[in-house]
Amino acid sequence: MKKLYALSLIAVFAFGLAACGVARADTPATHYNVSIWNSLTHAYPVAGSMDLRFHADGIVDGYYHPAGLPSFVPITGGRDGDHIWLTIGNSGGWQLNGSFRDGKIVGTAVDESPGPDNNIGRFGAPVDLANAAPLYSFTATPV
Repeated sequence: MKKLYALSLIAVFAFGLAACGVARADTPATHYNVSIWNSLTHAYPVAGSMDLRFHADGIVDGYYHPAGLPSFVPITGGRDGDHIWLTIGNSGGWQLNGSFRDGKIVGTAVDESPGPDNNIGRFGAPVDLANAAPLYSFTATPV
């Protein structure tokens, strides 16, 4: 009897995980064109597109595709009402914090790439502004 109980618990757990995976896989992706620019110099250091999936539990995931490159950079994040936060990349990368306005996502962006050779320095922000986090803005427009 104990073996049957243990096997039934394992089966329920396994089917529960499978059901969660099916629900996540069936969530359609929304495609956005995204641009990130320096709020002071208006230089456009980053452009590309994102495919985002919005799940009922508030989790957001998907991929970022840099302009002109066949890359799939993972995106993780969350959503609470009109507020959304996203991390592009696995270690470091861009942190986006925004809200939905007229179908677009708009907000601020922070480059958290490790080391002195991060995107902010590489794309020509003045040295004294290179570590000023709120100086980047972004817009993601649905396609």
